[in-house]
Amino acid sequence: MRTKLVLAGLGVATVGATLGGIAMAADPTTNTVAPYAQAAATVYANGTTAQKTATIASVTNPATGSYCIVLVSGVQASKSIPMATLANDAPRGSDVRVSRNDASCPSNSIRVTTGTDGVAVNRPFYFMVP
Repeated sequence: MRTKLVLAGLGVATVGATLGGIAMAADPTTNTVAPYAQAAATVYANGTTAQKTATIASVTNPATGSYCIVLVSGVQASKSIPMATLANDAPRGSDVRVSRNDASCPSNSIRVTTGTDGVAVNRPFYFMVP
């Protein structure tokens, strides 16, 4: 009896791991799925996106170290708690900051700024509105 339970448990764990791998794999040429986020994106240093959810209308890089992420009308930037973190290939010592509805970006957008030691520098980052 105990052997059957252990084997059944391993089967469930294997199926979960397999399905989890499929859910996390994303084709960078299409929109990505983030079931527990209102909006999410992987943004390259030049402002292009590797992946993004359909709730992100656009991402631009209007100035060095400055990115404007415009959200669709169903996601309200003013009521969100946006987060950004530097990507793995950003150099140590880099920093990232996030602000909502900044005057330098279009309405209903999040501004992400990146740099090093207070100097604006384009850096890759991950973005999410939970």
